[in-house]
Amino acid sequence: MTTTPRPITSLTVRGHADLLAAAPVLLGFWPEESVVLMTFGAHHPFHARVDLPPLAAQRPAVRRELAEVLLEPARRHGASHVVLLYYTDEPAAAQAVHRSLRRACRRTGLVVIAALVADRTHLRDLSAPDPDERRRRHPYDVSAHPFVLEALVSGRLAHRSRADLVASLDPDRAAAAAVSTALVAGRYADAGVPTSGRAIRAAGEWVHHAVHDLVADDALPDDTDLARLLWVMQATRVRDAAWAHLGRRTAEGHVRLWTDAVRRAPDPLVAAPAALLGWAAWQAGDGALAWVAVDRCLRAEPGYRMAEQLGSILQGAVPPQSWEGGFAWDEGLPDAG
Repeated sequence: MTTTPRPITSLTVRGHADLLAAAPVLLGFWPEESVVLMTFGAHHPFHARVDLPPLAAQRPAVRRELAEVLLEPARRHGASHVVLLYYTDEPAAAQAVHRSLRRACRRTGLVVIAALVADRTHLRDLSAPDPDERRRRHPYDVSAHPFVLEALVSGRLAHRSRADLVASLDPDRAAAAAVSTALVAGRYADAGVPTSGRAIRAAGEWVHHAVHDLVADDALPDDTDLARLLWVMQATRVRDAAWAHLGRRTAEGHVRLWTDAVRRAPDPLVAAPAALLGWAAWQAGDGALAWVAVDRCLRAEPGYRMAEQLGSILQGAVPPQSWEGGFAWDEGLPDAG
């Protein structure tokens, strides 16, 4: 599931083409084989995307779970109206899911403003009162829509698909090899991961200051500093020293920093920067990137608690403003000296 816990921008929608152009702008990529939910009237409006199950896989339990995943956050946040967009080359799959979602919306008191099925060139209006109109295909093209063009220029729509977004965090093998060389040169394995209170405080203070300076200067760490960061952040309290610096004001800088770190990290050390990237992306309002970072972290280290916590937050469409950074990461630790 991809969620955008807060609107990225203000868009005025007047018709079907506007809705289909708004979806990739709000998500940050062009949806494929997807169900997209837009909410209106909520205390904290959000938008969400889930994979559309193929018709052959649509058991009743699958459709019930999909409805719960999409509509429970909408109900909890007080949404009154929704739009449902189905991006697929299999209209029968969209129609089957829509029947289930439409019934679920009625039970929860949500009004469906519009429901559209769109392939790459044509749309159908599932919310039309006339059955013949619901079957009729209408051509559309939003590639040059003002919403899309503005998002392309601003960089908010940087990925053609979710697969492209996932690939943006693929490891840079040459860069990771250089960091591995720096790890060996620094003899970090000889010293081990910080475990004592004093060692954790000393490493955490270095991490906190290093991250502060990198974000403030809009800079990226060299191989030596990144090697040290990745090594000591295996200790969760040391990682928390970087986490404590993160907030909505610094989120964009952290996204840049940890995206670079994830791509350059040797595989055994990618969990901590991936979790921090997910948290930064959530704080920046980029739910799609946050989910991809959570998945990247949990592939590297299943059960990583920070990523699992963030996954629950994203699943519930919790707004970024509900969390404040700046917590005392070093509470209870002895002095470094």
